[in-house]
Amino acid sequence: MADVDVFGWQADESGCGYYRIQLPMQGLAGLGHTVRHGLRMPQSVRDNPDTVIVGQRVCNPGPSAMWQTLAAQGRKLIYEIDDDLWNIDASSPAAHAFFARPEIRANLQRNIEVAAAVTVTTEPLADIVRQWNPNVHIVPNAVPDWLIDHQPQQRGDGTLTIGWGGSATHNMDFDQVGDQLRQFLKRNQDTELHVIGNDYASWMRVPHAQARFTPWVPGVDDFLRTIDYHVGIAPLRPHVFNQSKSALKAIEAGALGIPIVASAVRPYEDYVQDGLTGYLVHRDHEWGASLRALAADPDMRIEMGMSGRTQARQHTISRRAPLWEKAILG
Repeated sequence: MADVDVFGWQADESGCGYYRIQLPMQGLAGLGHTVRHGLRMPQSVRDNPDTVIVGQRVCNPGPSAMWQTLAAQGRKLIYEIDDDLWNIDASSPAAHAFFARPEIRANLQRNIEVAAAVTVTTEPLADIVRQWNPNVHIVPNAVPDWLIDHQPQQRGDGTLTIGWGGSATHNMDFDQVGDQLRQFLKRNQDTELHVIGNDYASWMRVPHAQARFTPWVPGVDDFLRTIDYHVGIAPLRPHVFNQSKSALKAIEAGALGIPIVASAVRPYEDYVQDGLTGYLVHRDHEWGASLRALAADPDMRIEMGMSGRTQARQHTISRRAPLWEKAILG
């Protein structure tokens, strides 16, 4: 297949920019394509009519004007979006206010309409985007290949570490599970909660002696190396915004050989194999029951972790790169 020149135009340098631009560009490079990425579009990219541009949630006024100009010139543009930006909950006030602005919503729609194709993470998100562009490619999230062989540095002193990592946009999710986690930790003194990125342990009033907080880790690769849990948790409130989320936290944990306890809502229902790679929680009391079962049986944790790792091997970027290639080449 002919080498294609691709520029990934990132919206940010957080996890979204990594998983939906940087990592896909690595995957495309592995297939022999010429790739670059960045927050700013170089003049050389604007001037080269053969460069395919993958733009991540382009919606601000300046970038939108450039996007529309490039579209009018006949450039091949791929619009990338991985969240339902039309249904952000008010518990994430900054994002909710920004994406509720009429001009931002209008830019989102116009920029999607003129793209040659749109890439999304999930089918529910594809259903939303198809109203503006029928050429939607579902390219699920993937993890870097090295993660499958990485061994997390877990505690070996008899203390069980339960963990989660992410940004400060999960208030509604931890509000859902806070009481259950506090009760479990109170009844199981040889356990701790390690949170990375945002201090939800303090937010949930977890006892200080059983809480560990690692501040935001700038690079995703470094963040993944910081994970040291024995058991991962993935709380998710049943909300329209969350229906379009992916099961990335379960994939990350599985790739590291860590069993996951996750809310039984769409992203995790479609991925977590209940009782095999982790547990799905349908009712509140099942958080404590699932965590107790894993805390009491180290052999089961290892077995579930191995099954999770086997499943995650199908979700590495080398496996997903052909889907990105198909979306870009049409």
